[in-house]
Amino acid sequence: VEAQTIQYVITNNATYQADDLDAYDSDCDKINSATLMENLSHYGSDNIAEVHNPDNVTNNVINQAVQTMPISKQSNIMNKDETQVVNCTKINQDNKSVNETLTVELERYKNQVRILKEGNNVDKVSNSCAQSMEIDNLKQTLSKHLKEKDSLKQMVTLLKNDIQKEESRNIDKELALE
Repeated sequence: VEAQTIQYVITNNATYQADDLDAYDSDCDKINSATLMENLSHYGSDNIAEVHNPDNVTNNVINQAVQTMPISKQSNIMNKDETQVVNCTKINQDNKSVNETLTVELERYKNQVRILKEGNNVDKVSNSCAQSMEIDNLKQTLSKHLKEKDSLKQMVTLLKNDIQKEESRNIDKELALE
């Protein structure tokens, strides 16, 4: 029967199962693909290629000029599909693992950013405290200098007064001597 054109009927159910096989393979859903493959293999290769009686089947789709595919090719396709499902499952597991790793790493980086921000706040507070202490020291120094200035002004005033008194005495002595 290989490479021979035959006329056969595919029921809607078989058509949907074939569509399901494509959908499941593209979704890489291992369990559903395995179930579908098991259902397809349950019919056997003889039943898949046989012509059904149109009186017993509803919603027939008749496909003319279809060549049958050898069993070895069908097995190869099923093995290939099975391999693709396994590969997709492995890729999905790898992606899940990578996502988990990246999520953990992201949390670690978020913690580091939080710690750095807290450290910056501590540094700012520390700098602010140091600046406040510096300002207080400068105020004390300024106050001390202002007191010294006032003291020096008083001293100068006293000295001027003393000088004026001394000059007045000297003038009085000179006038008395004359």
